[in-house]
Amino acid sequence: MLIAKVKAFVRQPLLLITLIGTASVSPFSAANQGSALGLDLSQGKPLWEAGLFSAAFRGPIYPASEDYQNKFLPVPFFIYRGDKIRIGDESLIKAIAVEKETFKLDVSLGGAFNADSEDSKIRQGMPDLDFMFEIGPQASFLLAESEHSETWLNLQLRSVFSTDFSAVQQRGYVFQPEISYKKHDFVVADNTLFLAIAPTFATAKTHQYFYDVEQAYVNDEREFYQANGGYLGSKVTIANRYSVNKRLMVFAGVQLGVWAGAKNEASPLFQQDLTYTVALGLKWSIFSSSTVVD
Repeated sequence: MLIAKVKAFVRQPLLLITLIGTASVSPFSAANQGSALGLDLSQGKPLWEAGLFSAAFRGPIYPASEDYQNKFLPVPFFIYRGDKIRIGDESLIKAIAVEKETFKLDVSLGGAFNADSEDSKIRQGMPDLDFMFEIGPQASFLLAESEHSETWLNLQLRSVFSTDFSAVQQRGYVFQPEISYKKHDFVVADNTLFLAIAPTFATAKTHQYFYDVEQAYVNDEREFYQANGGYLGSKVTIANRYSVNKRLMVFAGVQLGVWAGAKNEASPLFQQDLTYTVALGLKWSIFSSSTVVD
């Protein structure tokens, strides 16, 4: 038990570094083009910077769970804002294939926290949920733009994997169309508001990871169940990011998970039609280049 806890502690920085990006199945996934967790790529920003990113999360341990978990993770960060390769720009690593004023095509990476099944009454005795990560293409279309706001349609298709850091397993695919809205200088200068709505569809393997009950784990509260692919649920995100100065940014956000109508509502592991996630954190830039992004 002690060894397991030590391993979990060592993994936490890796989890948050990835969660700075976005993930379709993460406890807190914000808009790709308008993310409070995303790191700013606007003109005049340093080509690279490094510092400390600290955030606290509270959210369900898996989609439609009635059990919640808390995470508080201070980690160092590094951002590189290159023309084609970006590190820490709304993903752990992002490769830019096409970037026009109204269209973007890229490959990005996201992740989600792991969870101990002993922290969930309905999952006790079942395998833990491992750290999850996703990779795949994203096409983004600018729908509307004004002097202080922009609205994007983001079409995300990603392959899902889980790992306990000793092995990696493929967990199917997710498709997540998203409408995201970002408004700069909201109420006060240097304050940015983010709104997003994103339905998620997943293959059977992804649903099975969350909702399957194999015969070995059947008990009085859990009957045998085999999940199918289809609609997973929708996420509605409201977030705010405020730049205190050139080195300090703070953010806060709330995300509602709307699971009613999901393909596997009949699973005994499906417990709630509505869940919430909250996040609060800061980004402190300590070192930066003198070269800025044009």
